[in-house]
Amino acid sequence: MSKLTCKKCILDSDIPGITINEESGLCQFCESYKPISPDEKKEYLEIIGKMLEENSGKGEYDVIFALSGGKDSSYGLYKLKKEYPFLNILAIQFDNAFISEAAVANAKKMCEIVGCDFFKLTMKEEALCDTFRKAAGSTNAYSKFARYRASDICNTCISIIKQKLIEQAIIHKAPFIVFAFTSGQAPNPIIDLKPSFIKWSRDLFEKQLQNIGVEDRDESFLLKNEIIKSIDKDATPVILHPMCLWDYNEEKIVEKLIDLGWMPPKINDSNSTNCLLNAFACQNHINKYDIHPYAFDIAGLVRSGDMTREEGLEKLHKELSEPLIEMAAKKLEMDLE
Repeated sequence: MSKLTCKKCILDSDIPGITINEESGLCQFCESYKPISPDEKKEYLEIIGKMLEENSGKGEYDVIFALSGGKDSSYGLYKLKKEYPFLNILAIQFDNAFISEAAVANAKKMCEIVGCDFFKLTMKEEALCDTFRKAAGSTNAYSKFARYRASDICNTCISIIKQKLIEQAIIHKAPFIVFAFTSGQAPNPIIDLKPSFIKWSRDLFEKQLQNIGVEDRDESFLLKNEIIKSIDKDATPVILHPMCLWDYNEEKIVEKLIDLGWMPPKINDSNSTNCLLNAFACQNHINKYDIHPYAFDIAGLVRSGDMTREEGLEKLHKELSEPLIEMAAKKLEMDLE
């Protein structure tokens, strides 16, 4: 049977698990898709605004913000502070040993512009490379659904970020953690973390690390159990994804950032403006599963109307950077297939 491509998004029948209805021409995700309406977005933003106002000043920081220095998180920080200027924000940039110098400079620049504190979270490079190497070699660490959302390397990296940002929120008694995930990455704007969920997610990630052969006995990557025990059960942090409620246009976002002083990175990667490991992670994932790890993210943006189908198809099929792949493979001491 010849390949069928969804006529609404960019998913096609060659991707494992994707079916295209020959009558409707739609994939199973587009057939059941129910977008957040403009009225619902307005209502969510009113709720978020009220939550931020009512809880401002209750902790050392109001918000722990995940700042990579890439375009989305840099714009998300700017927009958040513009919409809610009263917020006291700690922006945390995770140095995964592959973050570009431009991303570090951009992160610091954006913090200066919006007037918030900056913290660079670092870990032992050898331990990070060993973990990413093992993630690249694994095929059973994450669920089938997770494989559609990100590469095994990115799932490992973002899990570390989430664990450590929740940890920092608890330490600083910050009521909110904000990620600049797009509608394609995180369609749920508000996630209320309960202590039981925090413990469950910590233990799940520990098992996933063990599945790839990593024993994190000193809890370098995991949320520390001692910190979990200190949680105030009446004041657990809430994760917010306001980016999925704001208008999203990549070209306009980059234009705005450049006006502000953000420097476009010299990285030949259509899916990342901050990480030098991303191209290798994508190629590794495609080799293992025949799934482009950004396919669902891009499909979500197209489905929600934040990206045209033509732009999505071009982005999905853009060739990965061989120099970046070779550089990352060398640093990870891995042979290319």
